[in-house]
Amino acid sequence: MSGGGGYTATTEALSKASTKIGDLAEKLLDDNPDLEHSELTKEKFGRVHQAHSDKYFEGYKQLWGAVSGYSKALESFGTNIKTAGSAYGTNENNQVGTINNTGNSGGVL
Repeated sequence: MSGGGGYTATTEALSKASTKIGDLAEKLLDDNPDLEHSELTKEKFGRVHQAHSDKYFEGYKQLWGAVSGYSKALESFGTNIKTAGSAYGTNENNQVGTINNTGNSGGVL
């Protein structure tokens, strides 16, 4: 089904979208490996500033949690689109079958 707004709802379009979204989810983590573990240590803050390192490390953990959470959400969204595409294709095939059967039997729609 194509809309006047330039969108297309076909099993192929949904499958491609699913793949692209899944790739984005993977790329997000692959492109940011340094966010999972900081190379900075409490000692590298210096003796005077070590007391402030806890805030940094907590923020660092929250940032990684947000990035990995976003990646998981993208992955789930891609899976949902793929599932929807399969259901769409199945429904389309069923509708074609129903129409063909109705036409073959001389029935009226």
